[in-house]
Amino acid sequence: MSPLTITCLSDNTVSTSSPYWAEHGLSFYVGSDGIKLLFDTGQSGDVLLHNARVAGIDLKGLDAIVLSHGHYDHTGGLAKVLDMNEGVPVIVHPSALYEKRARREDGLKDIGIPIKPEDLKCRSDLLVEAGPLDLGNGIFTTGEIPRKTSYEEPQQDLLMEYRGCIFTDPLIDDQSLVIKREAGLLLLCGCCHAGIVNTIEYVKEHFGSYPTVIAGGLHMEKANEERLFLTTAALKNTNVQKIIAGHCTGDKINESLSCAGIIVERLVAGMQIK
Repeated sequence: MSPLTITCLSDNTVSTSSPYWAEHGLSFYVGSDGIKLLFDTGQSGDVLLHNARVAGIDLKGLDAIVLSHGHYDHTGGLAKVLDMNEGVPVIVHPSALYEKRARREDGLKDIGIPIKPEDLKCRSDLLVEAGPLDLGNGIFTTGEIPRKTSYEEPQQDLLMEYRGCIFTDPLIDDQSLVIKREAGLLLLCGCCHAGIVNTIEYVKEHFGSYPTVIAGGLHMEKANEERLFLTTAALKNTNVQKIIAGHCTGDKINESLSCAGIIVERLVAGMQIK
């Protein structure tokens, strides 16, 4: 059996003097005993393909592409990956295919998947699924995450359009990957718009334990003090041992978690997740 390999192929930052490129986006390659998966595709195909070459990863012959949600910084490299993997299964929540917007000072900006749904259907084996999926070798999608906490609320400047109406996007399309390992569950997050506490509570309920390692974006750059405090307290009360956080996480929550005794590492492009 080949060892599990998890490599960050896109993140906002890289290590000093690194041959990898950085961009505002996120992507992970997951390889396990013959299964090759891509979790998100970053913002641009150029960065994704460059970083894959540097890492020695062949993105041809993927078994599946999983999209964490329908924003451009997680799906922008999709077209170039599909050029190498025509007909590959692309797993996505139905809400990810809706029009996505962001409210900016100069108006509304389109932040959705840069491939139209009808083109995506033609170029891939599009699997639109709201629930969890077993991808094999102990790798699962969470599917849609129930929102139970009172403090992990949708960001008001992130919008969606549905049947001609524009409103605050609840981002119910947000999903993560759960990977079963002997050392405990590993949770890969895209942006974790559902909230990291909502997400780990769902993982505990459906997979029997909290993750021991969390990697990816936690979307807490704009979190207020109350959310920082409550999130830190919730994570401290689990068996989460290490958080490898990047992309949209923000420095404040990393500092708070570190002070609470949780090992925190900065995610960078090219990093091996262990």
